[in-house]
Formats: sequence, C-alpha cells, structure tokens
Amino acid sequence: MIRIGDGRKSDSWAEINVVVDVFRSTTTIPLILARGAQYIVPFRDVRKAIEFKRKNPGTVLIGEKYGIKPPYFDYDNSPAEIDEADLSGKIVAFTSTNGTYVLSRIRSGRVIFASYVNFSSAVSMIRKYSDVLILPSNRPIGRAQEDILFSELLKAAAEGKQVNVDAYLKETAEINRSIIAGVGERDLEYCLKLDYTDILPEYAGGRIIRSAESLGEQ
Repeated sequence: MIRIGDGRKSDSWAEINVVVDVFRSTTTIPLILARGAQYIVPFRDVRKAIEFKRKNPGTVLIGEKYGIKPPYFDYDNSPAEIDEADLSGKIVAFTSTNGTYVLSRIRSGRVIFASYVNFSSAVSMIRKYSDVLILPSNRPIGRAQEDILFSELLKAAAEGKQVNVDAYLKETAEINRSIIAGVGERDLEYCLKLDYTDILPEYAGGRIIRSAESLGEQ
C-alpha cells in the first residue's frame, strides 16, 4: 500500500519513507551526489553544521534557513548553483528549513528523497515495496501544494496508473508563481527537470548516500 502523509505531522512510518521537498531540498540533494560528493551529513541546526565543518576541515556547507543562505556556507540550497559546482570526493554538511526537519522526524524504515529530477528512479524503487509512505515536507506555516502535487503523481505512477507528467510540471510552475517567496527562475528550471539524474539518495547511518537501488546501479 502507498500512502501520502504529512511530513510535519505524521507519526507512523513505513518500510519505505519518501521525503518530498520539490522547492528545493529533494531537488538539490540528488544533484549534490551527482556532482561527485562522497556523502551528505544532514543537520536541522545551522550551528551544528558549522561546528561539523570546524571539526572536519574540507567539508562543504550547503543549505538555507527560511530561504536564506546562512553565513559561512559555501552554497545555497540551490540546484542551479550546485549543478555548476565541483564536489568531487567532498563531504557535504546540509541543512534546510523543511527537508531536513522532516528527515529528523522519521523513526523507522528506509528513507529516500524524491523530486522530478529523479522521478523514474523513485518510481522504480517504490514499486518493489508493499508498504510505502510519501511525505510532503510542507512548510512551517502550512501545506506546500507543489509537494502534495508531486506526491500524488509519484503515488499514481508507482501504482501503474497513466499520468500526464507534463501537466503536473506545468501546474508546479504555476504554483511557484503564486507563492510570495517562490524559487527563482533558474532554480525553478532545475526543479522541473524530469529525470535529470538517476541518483536516488538514501539516508543510512547518519549519512545521505547514493542508493544501490538507483536506476544506474541496477
């Protein structure tokens, strides 16, 4: 069974938990790994991420809080910016307002990260399991329609239903235009890049790594 929950409120988990934060964490995270990072260490707290870098020189700090890149961070939570970065062999400390918060709440089961950029990899993995929970990250002030919309698309596709992905992409772009603090045009372009990478990030042992079930690994 595939369920759609609420990343900020759900308190029961599944065999596979899918974190969805289209604008922008679950778009950025696959690209960090695609740009060659060894792994990602996620943090809810900016100060803890900075402290991690102090103890681990060479760590790259990537992220945002309430849409703003924190002081001392190397890169914003920006898929457009990350796609131009050379992260070969780097360890990344990552924080965000929504995605890492939702991750911190999950207490059991495997955890993967999905967005349009790795849509087919996510669908492929979800189809292998009978107990799946898709978690729109939403926002501190309420629902994020783009996350809910993508979650509905992901569920329908994994269940084998016919879906018009182009219509979902178009509606996602329209949602961004209606948001007071929507993502910029360059980041929006990346957030809507269907199957830009086959990398499926998975959280394991305190790190986000490339899942062995990514399409390119099979």
